[in-house]
Amino acid sequence: MKPSISNRHTNYRAPIVAKCDRKRVLSSWAPYCDKKIPAEYQVKFSKVRHLTPLQFVEKLSKEFGVRGVVAGENYRFGYKAAGDAPELVRLCEEYGMTAYIINSVMDQKQDSNNIGSNDSKEQGQVSSTRVRHALARGDMKYVSELLGRQHRLMLMVKDQDALISNQHKVSARKSCLLNLPPKDGPYESCSLFIGSENVVPCKVTIDATHIHLELDDVATCISIISQDFRCLGIEFNESTV
Repeated sequence: MKPSISNRHTNYRAPIVAKCDRKRVLSSWAPYCDKKIPAEYQVKFSKVRHLTPLQFVEKLSKEFGVRGVVAGENYRFGYKAAGDAPELVRLCEEYGMTAYIINSVMDQKQDSNNIGSNDSKEQGQVSSTRVRHALARGDMKYVSELLGRQHRLMLMVKDQDALISNQHKVSARKSCLLNLPPKDGPYESCSLFIGSENVVPCKVTIDATHIHLELDDVATCISIISQDFRCLGIEFNESTV
């Protein structure tokens, strides 16, 4: 089980991975989890924000039945981030859980100055901040290196009116996006995922209001989409705007 702490008191930022795509990403962890796909359980931040480190670990053990914990070496937890990784190991041992502390994965390409970080803990480790910065630059090769996979942008098409189509192009409003897009501009050799069975090559252009997909066979794609309105996925190759 992968507990996820949700903080709804902070300003909203589009996630890097869309909620509807998290199961797919978690399934890629199976080879490292005894061939089992991790389950995810989301906990509201308001439910745990006042817990001491001891109370937090006790909750993991008694309420969620957690058997093992994996955390990064810089992990902080408990009220006012009072607990650190060594304390997590100690408390987990008291409750019969095993804690695995993972060293930071370092980014060999960039330093903190290049991402404009003011975080004193920023020492060149791979982080969501770096991924967001790379997306903002439209450097999809760098994004893929940081994520270990290609970035998949998800769109929720609730009705056919959300799509504008002509002979070779389908356009959707940016309001349909479910996660963070890369920088506005053109992207070559992308892939459109319609459900789990249909993958269509496409070119993508993002502007201030819409995302445009250039396809060889627009009619077929619209026909497939219209059968069952759902999430559409766009994977970007390693191009740079």
